[in-house]
Amino acid sequence: MLHVKYILQVAIVAATIVLALSCNKIVNTPDVGNSNGAGLSDILTNASRSQLDQLATGVFSAMRTGYNTNPGNGTSSYESYCKVSGTLGREVYVINQSETRWVNELAGLNGVLDPGAFYNGYYFSFSSARQTAAILQQAALNTATINDLERSGILGFTNTIMAFEMLHILNMQGKNGIRTDLVDYLKPGPFISYDSGLVVIKKMLDNAITTLQQAGGAFMFTVPPGFAGFDTPARFAKFNRAIAARVAIYQKDWQGALTNLQASYFDLNGSLSNGPVFNWGLSPDVLNPLYQPLNNAVSVVANNAFVTEAEPGDARLSKVATRSSALNLVGISGTSDVNLYPSNRTAVSIIRNEELILIYAECMIRLGQLQQGKQALDIIRDQAGNLSPYAGALTADALTDELLKQRRYSLFYEGHRWIDMRRYNRLDQLPLDQPGQTIFDAMPRPLAETNWGK
Repeated sequence: MLHVKYILQVAIVAATIVLALSCNKIVNTPDVGNSNGAGLSDILTNASRSQLDQLATGVFSAMRTGYNTNPGNGTSSYESYCKVSGTLGREVYVINQSETRWVNELAGLNGVLDPGAFYNGYYFSFSSARQTAAILQQAALNTATINDLERSGILGFTNTIMAFEMLHILNMQGKNGIRTDLVDYLKPGPFISYDSGLVVIKKMLDNAITTLQQAGGAFMFTVPPGFAGFDTPARFAKFNRAIAARVAIYQKDWQGALTNLQASYFDLNGSLSNGPVFNWGLSPDVLNPLYQPLNNAVSVVANNAFVTEAEPGDARLSKVATRSSALNLVGISGTSDVNLYPSNRTAVSIIRNEELILIYAECMIRLGQLQQGKQALDIIRDQAGNLSPYAGALTADALTDELLKQRRYSLFYEGHRWIDMRRYNRLDQLPLDQPGQTIFDAMPRPLAETNWGK
């Protein structure tokens, strides 16, 4: 069994370094002599500075590479995350005549989800990114080639990324929970509840802040252009706090969310788009796989309600495009293609100021500061939607309705709608677009995850 564990870890490390070397569009890295031939002991117990730099590049690459899957399949990471959560939250449908499970199973027509199906692929890609960061962390802890400031920078960076990847998995698993004790991969810890998982993730993010504050003025590794402005320990800490603010609203810790926002890049008067992104490019880099040409026979279409329930003139309707002819599959009809990314090199936002303003608005509403909540929502209405100020009732219930609507249109197809409706106990308000559909509240544990450690 130990031999199997060794081979697995070597494969992961080797794959990570290959990813790093192949993604020269993400970040230009120096040549490393025979790094692909490095043994596990060389990397985990005596890593060179160049190897650590390559591993860090591998972490960024692992975060992003999961996007790159075949059109219509979306079998890993964020592409699958957006498609699966988008279907569960009735934002989109994947219309693919050769793969009807996107509609039959995910939209609940069969009433059950298959734990062994392809649409659980995001789980393993997020887990892989988390594991890649864990390897870098262990390597940094067991080498004398870096100083304490540089080591602290790597610890803060890796704990942030591991928490971020775990949060995606936890949100999809919901009430089924996740494992968080992965010290021994041959004997993983038990599954813990959703709320307990959030506690662990929050602790990781907070620990990361402590080490980032001890990391000096620069990382020892190269940071890709998409993280420009977040490329030093102090600046990266702002990204960490943005994630922590998202975690806090899931915990209903409104004051904690506000504290995290103030330490992030949240700015009521700033650009809505401010925040780190994933960039894309031509070969040997990869193109944005969430981009899709319009009017294809295989397409991710918006739920028709996204258009019909929008306020007239909402500029965010540009995120979809009317098809020349509707797509139909087992009773589902889609008249608008998702058009969120106008080209195959359009950057993908990771977490941006637009979401942070919406988090601030939510906190204000929940804390009874209704006028401040309205003002924040009006910023989103104006700058994102080109809409006039909110004119409804100034009550917590009415403003919550408005908040969820603004999050629906501002964060469309980014993995939020289903989670938002679940945490507000409103899944029953999602549309049933064909007789017999089921609205699921959690994804099943993948079979491999269930069997792991037995």
